[in-house]
Amino acid sequence: MRLDELARACQLFGELAGVDTASADLNQATSGRVDLADPVHAKALLVWLNKWGCRQFAIAGHAEAAAMLADWGSVWMTRLPRPGESLSNLRPRRLETVADAYDDVRQRAASHRGASTVTVGATGAAKLLHALRPRVLPPWDAPIRAALSLDGGRDSYLAYLLDVQEQVRGIEQEAAARGIAAKDIPKVLGRPASSLPKMIDEYYWITLTRGIAIPRGEQPT
Repeated sequence: MRLDELARACQLFGELAGVDTASADLNQATSGRVDLADPVHAKALLVWLNKWGCRQFAIAGHAEAAAMLADWGSVWMTRLPRPGESLSNLRPRRLETVADAYDDVRQRAASHRGASTVTVGATGAAKLLHALRPRVLPPWDAPIRAALSLDGGRDSYLAYLLDVQEQVRGIEQEAAARGIAAKDIPKVLGRPASSLPKMIDEYYWITLTRGIAIPRGEQPT
């Protein structure tokens, strides 16, 4: 992935997906940092997950889901990367810890439908972690997993983190060669509200989820 390809994909993402008002609402409700022990924050997060397409978190079961998230958070929140850290600098062992946190919440109950339990699942777990650490951890969806031959389990999520980390490093190196600081890449590419891991997700959403080919050779504006 080159900087010009990322720029074009992110431009298309903005045109197709529109403004992410859900994340703006979540940031306003939580002052930019979600505390899962705070019922107001947990509710805001669950509303965000619903708006991001996670229907497994049934509205009628939000109170139960909030209690689940608080329990999960008591184990994992202090072990996640700090909000301001860079994915490109995280060592494999720390990414393995993130994968363990992902695998734990992935298998927990998001809601119940009659006698059936609906789990958080692979997409919900990754989106949850992205909401908690939007500058560091990327979301994903089922078409992205299928295109990358990832099954949604713990090891496949770790493989995805390593893949996105490699892409981030490559983009940062190319940007540096053009005199662009890593922190300025989202602004230069027209996605100032996105982190670089989220922009990689936007690239994959365009090219894999939507199947749109990005021509090479275009320069970022």
